[in-house]
Amino acid sequence: MNVAKFRKRAIFAFVALLLFMPVGIAEGQSVTQLAVTVTGQTLTAGFNNNVTVTVTNSYFSGSVYPSSAIYDVDIAVSLPTPLQMFGNNHWRYELIALKQSVTINFQVYAPTSAIGSSYQGTITVIYRELGDISYTQETHGISLAVRGWINLVLYGVQVTSTAAVPGGNATISGNLLNSGNLAAYNVNVSVKSDALAPTSASSLFLGEIDPNIPRPFSLLINFKKTLTEGNYSITIKITAIDTNNLASPYSVQQTSRIQIRKPVVQPPQQRQQEGGVIGMVLEILRLLFGLFFGSQNLPAPFQLPTVFSESICASRFGS
Repeated sequence: MNVAKFRKRAIFAFVALLLFMPVGIAEGQSVTQLAVTVTGQTLTAGFNNNVTVTVTNSYFSGSVYPSSAIYDVDIAVSLPTPLQMFGNNHWRYELIALKQSVTINFQVYAPTSAIGSSYQGTITVIYRELGDISYTQETHGISLAVRGWINLVLYGVQVTSTAAVPGGNATISGNLLNSGNLAAYNVNVSVKSDALAPTSASSLFLGEIDPNIPRPFSLLINFKKTLTEGNYSITIKITAIDTNNLASPYSVQQTSRIQIRKPVVQPPQQRQQEGGVIGMVLEILRLLFGLFFGSQNLPAPFQLPTVFSESICASRFGS
């Protein structure tokens, strides 16, 4: 056998070996090829939450080929129960060039039973570099936290009465509802108005408001004595906090109006003098009493009982 034939057979055998060699996945790569970022990691219980994952071909891992692109890319997202992911959990791309990114979006539902808990998911990327037969797999962790939802609803606000006098008072009443799925704490009702007296109690502490349980409130306010007549705005504001998110208080407010007007002074009513026949008889009796007993003994004012005077009139002038 000459050398030329031997070389041809050796090359043929090597190519055949490459063609029939099983394709594997190389794990445990020391240098990470991809950068993975996640937005929307805080989930609100009871809602479908949007989550975005961005996969970037960050840098060249050391291939002997000049191209640093990755091929046949498969991205898979896996989340633990009770989180529920909608739609596909696999995305395929033929090519991601160096420094290029792909973005995937999906929705995740978290039940109310998961409020206050954190969950760990995984993002698995399988790809092949140019010239490689085997595939490389990278696994990146994803952390998701579930929080509750507070929604304050202020309704049925009334100002009693709708008109008051300077220095007077009124009662602010209404109802508060937390239509969310998480209890609200440190709930406080406050009233603000330029018409309020400095000494007026302008706030009321309600404490904890559980979901879907209406809480009525009532607050007595006092007005300044120096107010002029007119209409004044009164703002009722409700504030609350989430114990897991103290930096973001919740609030809701509503504005009402009240009329301030001066009190109407009624003139003193004059005593109506008695008239008619009874009045004439009483005047005659008064004169006779003065003649017989003297004017100094006359009581002032002199007035006979009504029954007595009527009986005298009946006897003198007839019924």
